[in-house]
Amino acid sequence: MISGITGVICLCFILLTGFKAQKFTNRAEANTPPIGEFIDVDGTQVHYVKKGTGPALILLHGAGGNLKDYDYDLIPELSKRYTVYAFDRPGHGYTDKLPSDGATLQQQSDLLHKATQRLGIKEAHIIGYSFGGALALNWALEKPDFIKGLVLVSSVSMPWPGEVHLNYRIMSKPVIGPAVMAAATAYLSDDYFRSSYASIFAPHPAPDAFMDHIGVNMSVRYKSFVENSRQLTDMRPQIVEQSKRYPSLKMPITLIHGIDDTSVPLQIHSQEFVKIVPQAMLQTIAGMGHAALQLAPKDVIQAIDIMIAAE
Repeated sequence: MISGITGVICLCFILLTGFKAQKFTNRAEANTPPIGEFIDVDGTQVHYVKKGTGPALILLHGAGGNLKDYDYDLIPELSKRYTVYAFDRPGHGYTDKLPSDGATLQQQSDLLHKATQRLGIKEAHIIGYSFGGALALNWALEKPDFIKGLVLVSSVSMPWPGEVHLNYRIMSKPVIGPAVMAAATAYLSDDYFRSSYASIFAPHPAPDAFMDHIGVNMSVRYKSFVENSRQLTDMRPQIVEQSKRYPSLKMPITLIHGIDDTSVPLQIHSQEFVKIVPQAMLQTIAGMGHAALQLAPKDVIQAIDIMIAAE
């Protein structure tokens, strides 16, 4: 009798958690609706924004982000002289998750390249932030004739010691990850997630206006967070393999990296990258952590302008 009551209680808790987690997701999406258009690529709905006229620029966001990372400062300015295409990566924002869990860099670059072909883009420069930088490098390796140049901001580029954070490794596990993340979104406060997201801006405070703009809760919808965790957990061996091919890259490459970045350390990534890619240029920003894209938009825009003007 007791075990039967316990089972009913557990079932009720599971159902309540699922209901509350879905309510969290619905609220996040209602507060931060899609701002672009959708294109079907082999059954996957890809969300993108296109603005402006001129040479094509493709913008790739980082882990746990979405295309609104660029829509705060960069797209309004860049679209004055370029045709800007910002994409939600698979499983992020409003782009569908790919059929396999933890989409690889290769799968993501293949999907987005097909999207660009459907959109009629013949060649482009790519700006990649953090994880998006690693994806931009994969794309450049696979489609070098398509990519005219790269601007990599706080980019993952080289193999790093150890594993990704334990939280991501847990959330990447089947059953356990979705269950734990569903419970987190069901019972933790919005302020908790906002505070966690703000940590990427260290040592600077997070701009309140940007936090409101990006829609922090979009990043922690439980299905999205689990997919993001799987992509991160499976990333290192892919970087090991693709880094062996970097010397074959011939297009102009500019790297922008904060000296105080502890999420993707300058010394492990960009400083090592420029040692094996002779034409790559590194611009460091003193006192800057991982959020150079959001906190130093003028540096990013200047790097893009200089690269394109030099052609």
